[in-house]
Amino acid sequence: MIRPIGGAAVAVAFAASILAQAGAVAPAAAKDNTGAVVGGLIAGAVIGAAVASGANHSTNIYVNPKPPPPPKPDPWSNAFHPTAGITCYPVQHACYKANGAYAANWTYKVYGK
Repeated sequence: MIRPIGGAAVAVAFAASILAQAGAVAPAAAKDNTGAVVGGLIAGAVIGAAVASGANHSTNIYVNPKPPPPPKPDPWSNAFHPTAGITCYPVQHACYKANGAYAANWTYKVYGK
């Protein structure tokens, strides 16, 4: 928002200084430079304000967010083998034979279903 206003102020100050100089040229006998001085002061103030506003930085402070929680353990990795050829899965409360068939006897022995 400051940039368009600053540009307009510079244009107004420049136009005022040119008009003041044009008015000073007409009466050759009078050397009244008041308009040029005022225009120069306005232009200097506008340029100074633009330089001063360019030095301002954002006061936002960015903090890194906390890291995500660690992944939950894989429940399927808790499988165990009560005997050779039998695999039991605590997540299912079931046991299976090596060929993938359900082992009802071992399921009952381990989980009591």
